Amino acid sequence: MLGSVIAIAGCASNRNAPTDTLAQSEPQQQRSPFMPASFLQNTPLISENQSPYQRDDPSRTADSLIDELEDALQLADVNQQKERQIGDVGLSGQTYSEVAQPRNATELPENFRDLTESEMLSIAMANSPVLRPLGIRILENPDAATTLLDPAIAQSDPFFGPDAALSAFDSQLSAGLNTQNNDRVFNNTILGGDVQELTQDFSTANAGLRKQTISGATINLGALHQYDNNNRDGNRFRNYWETQYEASIRQPLLQGAGRDFNLIAGPNARPGFNFSNGIVIARLNVKMTETDFEIEVRDFVRDLYTAYWGLQQQYENARNIHVAKDLAYQTWQSVLARRQAKLTGGEANKEAQARARYYGFVRQLQTALGGDAGQTGLYVSERNLRRLMGLPIVDHQLLRPIDEAPTVRFRFDFDNLASRAIGQRAELTRQSLRVQQEEQRLIASKNFLLPQLDMIGRYRMRGFGDDLTGGGERFASAYKDLFSLDHQEWEFGVEMGVAAGRRQAHAAVRNASLQVRRERSVLIEQQRTVRHQVADAHAEVASSYAALEASMAQVDAASERLRASQVQFKADKIQIEFLLEAQEELLRAQTQLAGDVARYAISLVNIGTVGGSLLDDVGIHIHRGCCGNQLIYAGQ
Repeated sequence: MLGSVIAIAGCASNRNAPTDTLAQSEPQQQRSPFMPASFLQNTPLISENQSPYQRDDPSRTADSLIDELEDALQLADVNQQKERQIGDVGLSGQTYSEVAQPRNATELPENFRDLTESEMLSIAMANSPVLRPLGIRILENPDAATTLLDPAIAQSDPFFGPDAALSAFDSQLSAGLNTQNNDRVFNNTILGGDVQELTQDFSTANAGLRKQTISGATINLGALHQYDNNNRDGNRFRNYWETQYEASIRQPLLQGAGRDFNLIAGPNARPGFNFSNGIVIARLNVKMTETDFEIEVRDFVRDLYTAYWGLQQQYENARNIHVAKDLAYQTWQSVLARRQAKLTGGEANKEAQARARYYGFVRQLQTALGGDAGQTGLYVSERNLRRLMGLPIVDHQLLRPIDEAPTVRFRFDFDNLASRAIGQRAELTRQSLRVQQEEQRLIASKNFLLPQLDMIGRYRMRGFGDDLTGGGERFASAYKDLFSLDHQEWEFGVEMGVAAGRRQAHAAVRNASLQVRRERSVLIEQQRTVRHQVADAHAEVASSYAALEASMAQVDAASERLRASQVQFKADKIQIEFLLEAQEELLRAQTQLAGDVARYAISLVNIGTVGGSLLDDVGIHIHRGCCGNQLIYAGQ
């Protein structure tokens, strides 16, 4: 464990004792925890093509003092492993080794869970009721979060959704039943119907059906039944029934007329209210919500790949630093042995310089694992990937990407890529829907420039009788009289109205025209922006691959320099400064290579992002349902 101090018998001074016990193990006897398990099985321990950090030169341990130091360090390491197995007991009775704890820079990675790209996407799609892009701050701004339920919520909006717009054309049924008993005295018998004191039983039953058609017409059907029993002297019957059936229609001829207008604006629309209750507008709003959801899913997948390759880069950096630290320790111990043997090359300044370089690598490893100000460490990157995938933040196993990043050259045709992006980018699709929406509003706004001219018609049938049903002479029953068609009434006419100047209507048309021009201008600018993004992504692929090739060549050159410096240092032909500089140069080259590998992999992902084909490329489909969307990963 980093930071533990081990007293080593036989050392000339305690200040020379290393603080990292795990660094003392011989690299050739155990694999680095950053390497896949198959690395040492498939790769010879000594190979001319292998990095000098992975080679083992027996001459380095020829000195007996170094052997004694390594034996003592291995013994101390075994004791520490036993202490770890004992563990500290917590309040719950479990040892801390049994309870998963967040990892920090004081412990090296172990207990890995190998993760492929397919597994990452499959787990993330199954565990994402709320999409978790890296930039969202869900605690501070929960309304900005995107969930699988958002499109269904927009679809089912009871005020502005498609069903709410369609409900304006639903048939409306109404019915009523009223009965009353009247006992009233009149001062004037004329007012009482030739009686001074009126006694009456009166009942009314009615039913009606109202329908708003898509052409703008309003149709009403109604039925009315009345029963009246009173003591008026002039009555033919003491009690009687009256029934009537009526049908009426009001059809706009100019303003408010037409299928297109009513689909866009809906019934009872007014200028300047954006026609939020129109079926066409409501459906376009839902499509824009679905497009927004697709954009969020695409960005979420892009962030997943960015975190995946970023974590792989962190593993590679930590592995390189760990190997460099082991080599720096061996160099330090070699100089220390020369100093204790009072040989050339063991001067105090050289021993201190080698020791400082070793502890510098220890600090770099801590930073690579736990991070530092402005730098993300391996454990932070691993937790970020866990958060994106919806996994527990703390686990006994560390996620370790095992898919190899692409290192072959990819070439893309710019014109084909740009054309495909113009047709597939979700942002352009959404803006096109906005343009269509404003164009539809302009069409509806122009309708209000017309005067109101409505055609009205009404037809009524009446029946009267002593009873409601039955047979007999005329007026024996109300239904018999009704179906005799002796009492028919009708009404036909037109009504007109117009506002002088129509200022509100003209303002609405002018505003809608400006909105159309604005959205079209935004669409054109978005298309230009997409082409710029495609150009940048296209150039980034070529640039990152060129950087990758240069970094590979730099690593090869730095490796050769280190091997030559090691040989010359053992032969006392160069000073230790040149050896330490060669070690540092190789580490810098390997760190740069790891960054360039991740950069090239992310640049290929970005090609799919700016081209609008990322979800199709990786095999992710959005299944839309009435109770929410579902993300389906069909990739292999």
